[in-house]
Amino acid sequence: MASPTYLTTPKSAPHIRIPESTSTATVRVIDTLTTIYINGELFWQPKIPGFDGIHAPIYSFLISSGDRHVVFDLGVRADWENYAPKVVSLIEKTTKIERGKNVADILDADTSSLQITSNDIEAVIWSHAHFDHIGAVSKFPQTTELVVGPGTKKKYFPGYPTNPESLVLESDISGRNIREIEFRKDGNALMIGRFHTMDYFGNGSFYLLDAPGHDTGHICGFVRVTSSPDTFIFIGADACHHPGVLRPTEYLPLPSAISPSPVERFRPQGCPGALFQEIQPDRRADQPFYTVGKTIIFEDHDAALETVRKIEELDAADNIFVILTHDESLRDQLDFYPKTINDWKEKGYRSHTRWLFLKDFRNCL
Repeated sequence: MASPTYLTTPKSAPHIRIPESTSTATVRVIDTLTTIYINGELFWQPKIPGFDGIHAPIYSFLISSGDRHVVFDLGVRADWENYAPKVVSLIEKTTKIERGKNVADILDADTSSLQITSNDIEAVIWSHAHFDHIGAVSKFPQTTELVVGPGTKKKYFPGYPTNPESLVLESDISGRNIREIEFRKDGNALMIGRFHTMDYFGNGSFYLLDAPGHDTGHICGFVRVTSSPDTFIFIGADACHHPGVLRPTEYLPLPSAISPSPVERFRPQGCPGALFQEIQPDRRADQPFYTVGKTIIFEDHDAALETVRKIEELDAADNIFVILTHDESLRDQLDFYPKTINDWKEKGYRSHTRWLFLKDFRNCL
């Protein structure tokens, strides 16, 4: 495959330090079939006329190391009207949801040869405690541990109705072992790139990363899916909500032409990248279309910006595939559960999908 031509010369990607291991884990991306409307003005800036928001998917991840299985995020519970009252009110006032399925129900309804049910899940991991990630933990047996990021217990527990103001349900956490992750940040800290991390399975196959900014305790995932050579999947959760916050960058500048074109009107000739600069004339070809919004959606805006910068460095590595929870451009482009995506590099998913988000700007040109 010919190398793409860029509008500006790419800068060499930084070296990403990753602990060595020969262990791998299996990743299955679960499309929860839920769609949530994301209002762009709340989540990213600046506003680009012609693109106001997106009806976004919500992905969950089944991660397996041998006979150990965890689920990273649960999406929206199918009966969202039974969330805590403050959450129901928030949903009704701010967004629209197309109802999907509970992750536990998806696992239990699987008729493939996989045979991993909700009873086999040792832990549910919340990237953070917003309603579109916490799902219905009560659908899993109480032997299933709940893993959360630093500070989550203090901010969100106890749940409703014990705490009438809580945004989580007591029925999801009561009687269940809750494990709050701590990240070592001294001279012996374990690092992936510039992220502080912890080795979840203890064998170098799956890591949780400290990724602050969006919400208290926000964490991301990092999975080694092949070895010799090493390839990885970065699970970005809600570090940002649109790929245009991550791309283009000085490491991955906008190509002069994109094939196949993400915009119908430019097919089959390819989509001249220069035209996309017309959307934001003052933006260089090596600057992202957006930054994270300076709104209440991001609890610590400066930390959120820094987390995105760290992800951009990983996104530039050709052996790392970045998946955001709400990346609509990936829908129908990957092998979804019960299939695995460990072979993403062999199938060219990263190169094929990297610029598909530009279709969101088709009415802006």
